[in-house]
Amino acid sequence: MAVQEQARLVPTIPAEWYHAPDIYARERREIFAKEWLYAAHADDLKLPGDYVATEIAGYSIAIVVGKDGVRRAFHNICRHRGAPLFTGASGRIDSGAVACKYHGFTYGLDGEFHSAPYLKKEELDCAALRLQRVGLGELHGMLFVNLSPEAKPFDAARAELLGDVARAKYPFERYVHRARVERTGRFNWKAWVDGYQECYHCPTIHPIFNKDFNLREYKVANRDGFSIHSCERKAGSASPSGAHEGLWLWVYPNLGLPCYEPCYYTLQVNPLGPGETRLSYHFHFKEPLDAPATKEFLRFVEQVTDEDISICEAVQKNLESGAYAAGLLNAERENGVAYFHSRVRRALA
Repeated sequence: MAVQEQARLVPTIPAEWYHAPDIYARERREIFAKEWLYAAHADDLKLPGDYVATEIAGYSIAIVVGKDGVRRAFHNICRHRGAPLFTGASGRIDSGAVACKYHGFTYGLDGEFHSAPYLKKEELDCAALRLQRVGLGELHGMLFVNLSPEAKPFDAARAELLGDVARAKYPFERYVHRARVERTGRFNWKAWVDGYQECYHCPTIHPIFNKDFNLREYKVANRDGFSIHSCERKAGSASPSGAHEGLWLWVYPNLGLPCYEPCYYTLQVNPLGPGETRLSYHFHFKEPLDAPATKEFLRFVEQVTDEDISICEAVQKNLESGAYAAGLLNAERENGVAYFHSRVRRALA
């Protein structure tokens, strides 16, 4: 019996991978510089000149609407001396061009080099001075970027995800962007994803889930680069998440996408370094808006987030202690974590 039980446990990635600077550097190169990453929502990019500037795993990215109405993504880096061009999290440029505040090099919103102080344009290699383009893809208004020039187009790379979301028939078009929340915690980004990819911890860490869902029936189905979470709701439950059982997704490497009845939200798990992570939530609520229900739902997510931050920070301390080399996963209850770890291992191999 003991042998059978042990066979149900599979090894985790090493504890060192949650804090070693060289591992984090490899993750930036082999994961975040090569995968399709959620970056922004189209709600913030409707009119010519609208832009969003963000940073993902230390990479500075800008998405901007050109004069022709086309969205484009770039490295937010002036080609002269590396200064950022688009400042602030979002805004609008009415002039049709963006100028670097360091030395005044100017670019069109299509990324083309326009001019530079004390230099004649005809004397320069303008093609070499264009802004560096970044791949851009869209899923129901959610915008994804890919930094690799060799990346497959988004629709091809995420074909299975697009198909499963379409079959779910979740009415994204009925929801409007209403709130943003950012939290920062002292833990490695993978520690958070580990928790997101299982509900084994829900009975002990999240009493609200235990009250409303039959957690013994919680399942994670792993697909090509994403996982689908599902769980039966207890009869008569009155959770702020509504009656809908939900479309709960995780998209490799760092996006949570829970779709409930009153709201869906994106959760970007953004590493700030080996031992620090920013959680960026964008909430989209169903129209017409129910103000009390909105407030209750945000309080529900805040409670769950606080509980998860607390345990992730406690785990991170032990992962860094040197007393814990690696752990074991329940092959049935933590299959989503095992799948995530397999992707990380493959990327860093």
